[in-house]
Formats: sequence, C-alpha cells, structure tokens
Amino acid sequence: MTSTPASRELHQTPSSQEQDLADLHNRLHLNDVRVQRLRAEAIQDPPLDVKTIVISVDPGEVLLEPPRFAARFTQTVTLRDKDEQPLAEVEIVMIVDFGLDDGPIPTQEAINLYAEHNAYFIAHPYLRETLQNATLKLGIEPVVLGILSRSEARPSEVTLVKRVTPEN
Repeated sequence: MTSTPASRELHQTPSSQEQDLADLHNRLHLNDVRVQRLRAEAIQDPPLDVKTIVISVDPGEVLLEPPRFAARFTQTVTLRDKDEQPLAEVEIVMIVDFGLDDGPIPTQEAINLYAEHNAYFIAHPYLRETLQNATLKLGIEPVVLGILSRSEARPSEVTLVKRVTPEN
C-alpha cells in the first residue's frame, strides 16, 4: 500500500488592507464625473512645432462627508518646443463623486488607495476626452492620453496626433 500526501488547498485570506478596500468599494455608488475647472491656453499661434509633452497629475484629494465620497484630480499638460519653451497648456480639474452606503467610517488607508487607483481609473477616460477636445479647440493637434493599466497609477504615454494634410 502506498500513501500519497493529502492534497493541500491553498487559501489566501485577504489582508486587512485589502478587506478594508473591498468593503469600501462595495459601499460606493458612482453618482457623477465632471469637470470642475478647465483652463486651456495656446501661448503661440498654430501651427505649433511640439517637441515634448509634459504631463503632471497631482495626487488626488478626497472629500469624505457621508453619504458623500468624492475624489478630485488636477492634471496639467504642457506642450513645449525644442528649446523647452511652453507652446500651450491645458489644466483640468476632474471630480469623481460617489454615494457611500451607511456603515463604519472607512480607514484612511482604504480611502487613499481607493482614490489613487479606483477613482483615478474611473476619471481617466474623462480626462483623456477633455484634454483631446481642449487641444482641438485651441487649433492644435489633439493630445491623447495613453491607455491606463491596472498596474500603473498613471498613464505611461501621451501622444500628439499629427494631422495629415492632403497634398495638391
């Protein structure tokens, strides 16, 4: 008779941080995503000879006033020439507004993690559309934010879409 070791099932229990985050997520309901402020300025007249695009996203700010939970993100995109002089700048302040079900006050760590990852992930397509639209309205080539990966806190690329002019 041969004996075989009993099969072991691996059960991983979520950390308290993961559990707090999951509990917060389950209590939130998306109410609104909106632009709070939009500032767009072409410093020079088009066409612009853009050499670099600088993007900065401030850390999210959070408002927790049950039953309201809101995250606010400020994103600034600057287009620069070969001498690093600014050609145009777009600043967007985006609010992601949630309703929070009754329950215990979430931990500060869960609030911060949710705002930085989940709420920004929700805001990203709205930021992308607002930026692209603002640059078009300035009369310059549209700037498109790259795809956001779950493993990244912020987009890893920004693209300037060059317009193709028909040749005569």
